[in-house]
Amino acid sequence: MQTLTYFTISFAPIIFLAMYLYIRKHRDRKFVSLMIRSMVAGVFSISVLALAIAISYELGISELRNLKRTLFFAFITIGGSAELGKFLVYRYIIMRDSVNVSPFDAIILSVCVALGYCTVALVGFALNFGNIQQSLPVTLFSFAFIPGSLIFSIVMGFFIGMARFLKTHIVFSLTSLIGAAFFHGIFIFCMVTRDYKLLSLFAFGSSVIVFILAMKAVFTVPEKSE
Repeated sequence: MQTLTYFTISFAPIIFLAMYLYIRKHRDRKFVSLMIRSMVAGVFSISVLALAIAISYELGISELRNLKRTLFFAFITIGGSAELGKFLVYRYIIMRDSVNVSPFDAIILSVCVALGYCTVALVGFALNFGNIQQSLPVTLFSFAFIPGSLIFSIVMGFFIGMARFLKTHIVFSLTSLIGAAFFHGIFIFCMVTRDYKLLSLFAFGSSVIVFILAMKAVFTVPEKSE
């Protein structure tokens, strides 16, 4: 493994530790415990992505010889499977027991899931699981992966959080999954094609979007559905 890759593997645990030390001073033990559970759940969410990469590698789909394969790799093999894994543990394990969390709390928990996922995903990337490094710029991806994953997690956390208080549970849940997978897919597509101008535009646009979602979550106290 490259030295820089070793370095980036520590980012997610450090960010989680900083969040934990800050939030435990302001929240009750139950929520802090939920944060830890979310981090651990994120570690196990990687299994869906690992399976997708292994299947793609065995079938030769990971050989990106044309645009169709590149799009499939970016939006399905990586983006779709990664977000599906996080969605399943977040929506049906973490949020199942999180009755009284606000939309912003839901974002925090989603970020914790993403940090657990990132920790293991970067180890797999560093070990070149499924020959994944051949498709991505190693150094840039290693540094951009966590910021990108935080963006995806805010999208998912916002819509899942809102779904808990509104009658359209299915619509908001699906929006969270599709939205996060779409953002993740664009991110991977930019990396695979080395289109750094598009990546810069995506980084700016998605940052603005998640900032708006986060602010809306902070200032919104939706009524619980009956």
